[in-house]
Amino acid sequence: MFPSKGFFRNVYFQPYNDSGSNSVNLINSAKNSLHFVQRLDLEKTLDIHYGSVNSVNWNDSGTLLLTAGDDKRIVITNPFAYHVFVNYKTNHKTSIYCAKFLPTSSTHIISCSSDGSVLNLDLERMKETEWNFFTCHSSQCYKLETIPGEDNIFLSCSEDGTVRQYDLRTGVKCSKEHCSDHEFIDCGQPVSTIAINPVKPYQLAIATIDSIVRIVDRRKIMKKGLFKNIVPEFAFTVPHLNHRAYRISSLSYSPDGEDMLASYSNEEIYLFSLNKDSCTAEVVNDYLKNAPTPPPYRQIRLRGDWSDTGPSSRPSTDDPTRSRIQTRFMDRMTEVLINVFNTPALHNDFLQNWQPNYSQSLGDLLSSSTREGEVSRSDILNRSNRSTEIANSSENNTEQSNSNSDCHKVENKSKTNKKPSVFDDLIALQPIKAQYKGHRNARTILKEATFWGNDFIISGSDCGYVFIWDRYTCEIVMLLKADANVVNCIQPHPSRLLLVTSGVDYNVKLWSPISVDKRFSPAFATELAERNKLMMEQSKDTITVSPALIVRMFSYFSEFRRGGYVESGITDDTT
Repeated sequence: MFPSKGFFRNVYFQPYNDSGSNSVNLINSAKNSLHFVQRLDLEKTLDIHYGSVNSVNWNDSGTLLLTAGDDKRIVITNPFAYHVFVNYKTNHKTSIYCAKFLPTSSTHIISCSSDGSVLNLDLERMKETEWNFFTCHSSQCYKLETIPGEDNIFLSCSEDGTVRQYDLRTGVKCSKEHCSDHEFIDCGQPVSTIAINPVKPYQLAIATIDSIVRIVDRRKIMKKGLFKNIVPEFAFTVPHLNHRAYRISSLSYSPDGEDMLASYSNEEIYLFSLNKDSCTAEVVNDYLKNAPTPPPYRQIRLRGDWSDTGPSSRPSTDDPTRSRIQTRFMDRMTEVLINVFNTPALHNDFLQNWQPNYSQSLGDLLSSSTREGEVSRSDILNRSNRSTEIANSSENNTEQSNSNSDCHKVENKSKTNKKPSVFDDLIALQPIKAQYKGHRNARTILKEATFWGNDFIISGSDCGYVFIWDRYTCEIVMLLKADANVVNCIQPHPSRLLLVTSGVDYNVKLWSPISVDKRFSPAFATELAERNKLMMEQSKDTITVSPALIVRMFSYFSEFRRGGYVESGITDDTT
């Protein structure tokens, strides 16, 4: 007697099924097989980039792999022959955060970068489209979303608080200043990521920095000015996290569109039900009325310090490589700078009144990009989202005056949090179905978590490993050592047993179940999870700053002293 479902049943009945549906069932059951998951191994490393890789995506058929990152290049690869078809240096001025194929196309590409620009590129008409930029966003653009079956419409989200929708039938570029032509929703506060339901494409999920995800029906959103408030279809957050705001680094719908996976920075991954019959008694307003008060910064980290990432990283108390001199120096700097960042009068005066003669603006030094946790200017001015760690892409990028953001428009960041909400938040919160622990999400803003088949959850981590959990038991069932520092991007092939990952390393890795033996150690998984838990707690309330900022702050204090300004706690600390 055969089991009613499973991989081997589908293998047996494959020759007798002419409809083709059994092929789909065979693939799905293979992805849901623990046997294959625990035999995933490195198939190929693709050394195709000159910087960290921030985006990996497949075309609809899974025949091509699109990657992009800090080198501002778009690379299209055949993942089976490992052959590069396209290696194109775009006209983006800063790191590319997201790049995707438009649906049904393998030549039409959209990409967005840390300066907020969105490129609409047709590879068959490269010269004609290489400058087809939408520059509507006034701050970092984090994510692009396409609509299944729609090859002319896509959406973007940004730190400027807006979600924008573009229809290429009405325009292929836009260079207007303060443009609202493509504005779909102004959320009033930074939007960290968005997602489209693959089963119900009219459902758009929006994650804002108040730790809340709202799912709206795109069909019900009318033109600007014609609605009072947007009533979400669903809304969810993690109520016990109300002591601080946690940035959501990724959203992913389940294959059937009935659940939502959300990865919280400096926290865990949560699975929420999208069943209206299972709402909780709490409403979103109950959470917002008791808005989290950001705790003070506890420590600083120098940009470029990756000592707390990668497979060999250890908690600071166990790190033998950290010398006594290094410890004393960092402790001293921390004492001085944390005093400034945690004292509103001091940091406001420093940010607003001092006009140094340097080519790189202070907005640039405090702005955000992708690789490590550098706090943005809006975070400091508004003293919110303290646990968010936003990355700076590369040493080359940090040297560019416009590498991190559009410094001329940086004021918009601090204003977004002051706008009234456009959402009617008298809606019940959806319940938490599951919580996945063990990984670490603290150093980058593009950390992805998604589904492997229907039965497994996968995510990158600051420890350089890919984590795979059983969706229902929440147990770690597999680990893959995938980066020397941080794994950010993780995308399963749409139909095959193939996984692509990328991170801080300048390459892309392909994984498939090619190992003969099971490659999972439960004991090591427990040890790594405990280590990550301790290190994530240690990294909370940390602000990452550039060495240039430190030099300028000390120069600022020196000018104060020469000008006769005396502030208790400053003169002594900076002597």
